[in-house]
Amino acid sequence: MRITNRLAGSLLAGLLTLGMAGPALADTPATDDAQPTTPATQTTYDARYAIPAAVPASSEAKVAQWQDMKYAMFIHWGVYSSYAGWYKGQKQEVGYPEQIKAWGHQQTWDQRIPLQGIPREEYLATAQTFEAPNFDATAWCQQAKDTGMKMLLITSKHHDGFAMWDTATTDYNFTKQSPSHRDPILELSQACQKVGIKFGLYFSNIDWEKQPEDPWTNANTLDEEGYMDYIHEQLKELLGGKYGEITELWYDMGKPNPTQSDQLRAWAHELQPNIMINSRVGNDRADFEVGWDNEMQSEQTQGPWESAVSIFHKTWGYANWDDAAPTYKDTGYPDYTEEDWDHIQQVDNTTALRKAPGGAHTKTTEIVGNMFSTVALGGQFLFNVGPKFDGSYDPWDASVLKGIGDWNRAHPGILGNSRPTHFPIETWGKTMVDDSHIYLGIEKWPTDGMVTLHGAGTNDITSVKLDGSDAPLTYTVEGNDLVITLPAQPDEILPVVTVTTKGAPTYVPTGLTTIGEQTTTIPATGLEKFKAPTPKTGETSFTASITSGNKIASGVRISFDTEGFTDDYAKYKVTVGDQEVKGLTVADLKAGVGPFTLGQHATARVTLSYDNPAYALKGFGKDATVKSVTVKAEKFSTPAVTVEPSTVEAGKTVTVTGTGFAHSSPVSLTLHSDPVEIGTATTDDTGSFTAEVTIPAATEAGDHTVVAAAESPAAEASAPLTVTATPAPAPSADPSTEPSGQPGTEPSGQPSAEPSTHPSAVPSPSADQGRKGGKRSKGGLARTGSNALIVGACALAVAGVGTAFIRRSCRHKA
Repeated sequence: MRITNRLAGSLLAGLLTLGMAGPALADTPATDDAQPTTPATQTTYDARYAIPAAVPASSEAKVAQWQDMKYAMFIHWGVYSSYAGWYKGQKQEVGYPEQIKAWGHQQTWDQRIPLQGIPREEYLATAQTFEAPNFDATAWCQQAKDTGMKMLLITSKHHDGFAMWDTATTDYNFTKQSPSHRDPILELSQACQKVGIKFGLYFSNIDWEKQPEDPWTNANTLDEEGYMDYIHEQLKELLGGKYGEITELWYDMGKPNPTQSDQLRAWAHELQPNIMINSRVGNDRADFEVGWDNEMQSEQTQGPWESAVSIFHKTWGYANWDDAAPTYKDTGYPDYTEEDWDHIQQVDNTTALRKAPGGAHTKTTEIVGNMFSTVALGGQFLFNVGPKFDGSYDPWDASVLKGIGDWNRAHPGILGNSRPTHFPIETWGKTMVDDSHIYLGIEKWPTDGMVTLHGAGTNDITSVKLDGSDAPLTYTVEGNDLVITLPAQPDEILPVVTVTTKGAPTYVPTGLTTIGEQTTTIPATGLEKFKAPTPKTGETSFTASITSGNKIASGVRISFDTEGFTDDYAKYKVTVGDQEVKGLTVADLKAGVGPFTLGQHATARVTLSYDNPAYALKGFGKDATVKSVTVKAEKFSTPAVTVEPSTVEAGKTVTVTGTGFAHSSPVSLTLHSDPVEIGTATTDDTGSFTAEVTIPAATEAGDHTVVAAAESPAAEASAPLTVTATPAPAPSADPSTEPSGQPGTEPSGQPSAEPSTHPSAVPSPSADQGRKGGKRSKGGLARTGSNALIVGACALAVAGVGTAFIRRSCRHKA
């Protein structure tokens, strides 16, 4: 913040009032002759209470890199692709088509009716025709990249046990059985590297070559003698280096026991240290959570997590049911009712949309919406398309991929350097941010043509436009909200409004609560929460945003009224900014946690989460919640500073005394004219300090400000100081120092002590003033001159400066 803006804040501090959503000020925007409809004065919020709007990525490098991919290709391709969901002229009505070897043309979930599976000999004969003449690994990878995807992940082996790589563990593989004798996995790994995307592998935990076929639940154990060794040998081939770096390993199905899950995870990490392993490794041993097939999240969700969605939800391998009407709608799971299974999905098991007028546009719109929503909520979107048996894509499927790619190219910020946000999910859609933009995905076009983004009022906005258009949109800042007037709805799959900001976007929490002398209780509606991606396990964190305004609050204790919490899984921790208390029980949460200290003019985020849980992606429980948070402070104090003497000669010493700071807090002392640090101090148990500091001899004469600032907890106070010039040295008696006759010099040859008649050339404070060591310093103006505070206040009111501290409401005409 510029020094001038800080002074403006000091001058107008009397106007500051704190409410549930933070302090507010009024400001009058400058007029603009080119914009005659500029709105009138709006109430705006104090930017000091803003936090970064972006939800940060993981602090672990490999996890953050994985999260940054955002969008990836999933491919199911194997012998099953030949059948396309049909066997002996009959449609497979039950189960996924990539599992047709076990299902055959099964028509019902009734387990009393024997399966009509495909005999091994017949399935093997099909494998021996798997020549795939239209398979082009480079074309596949380029298509994925053109669609905006950062990774291609393919089935190395599905439940049928047929290996799609050149393996020594079994003859039941593509290289051995295909007339082409190619190695598709090797070709794809090399092509991914060539076109510049990551490569990943799906690997079935179960194998119907080694185990009984149980497609009803696909829940075989891994207990057969030698079976884990068999898996280990295959993993060594796939992850041992021949196929390059494997970014993601997608284990699937079966019921490994905890020891087996540990082995599956350890083997993968030993062979590929940077690999990310999905949750279907079992028993909460994963690096990321994937949830159910085709499951979409609807709330802000803790990462890392992934949503795997197929182009047709009833099939992952290629199926061709275009002309076959469904006999019924499949629930997706056998013998479950809505009473004992909360994940039933009514899925129409046809692909008839391929033949419907406008079907490709309908599907593209659906998938773009799924992709944007997943990425905006903090997940990775893994989109599946099954190629045909010959290695080509169905032209209709390819057109959907192209449509998604066209949208991503039209909106490059979405999959670029973007992050999910703390902004609330609105009725119209969700948001993402990067270093200088807020992206509003308008998932539901409002009937009144207005969208409001709550919590965005403090951003310094330079433009608001419909993404892809140069025409500015009309907008206003109303308190803590950004309100945008939309144009006519464009004929586009998912419109995006781009808000360009000076600096990284910020967010003033919509539930920001000012605590006072009395106990403050924040209801559940005032809390932010993150959902666990693990199905049915509830939230992973609850956050309350509080502030003590212009005071320091000490001895703060925070209690949580919880419901459904237990100590069975892990202990809890509470963080308040950079302060943390760990190892807490449910009883501790109820009794009160602390003490904490809150700084001045800042938002403190109070977050309840697990303390070092065994699985970081597990929530508190489906029925667990926080009903309210109660905050009580023992003491409030207002930092103050005095300087004695208040007038001092440059190069001399003054005494700086501070009171009202946090106890045992380091304080930096700065003369805000150069600016220059003139000393440091540490407060005692009462929050006071006294320091002797020397004013630099080079300090120019005039009015200055000494600022005392503490970093954590944040606190600041200032006091005026007048500096006088060092007296000129006495004239020398040496005759050789006679006057030179030059104007502006004394007989001694020294510059005259008389003031110059020319105006001072001292520059205005720059953006870098008020900083030390790359950190923003929080003092006021340096040298103000005679009656400077009054003059400065008037100048601010007339000129309307200080907008970095007090955000103006502004509007541009579209």
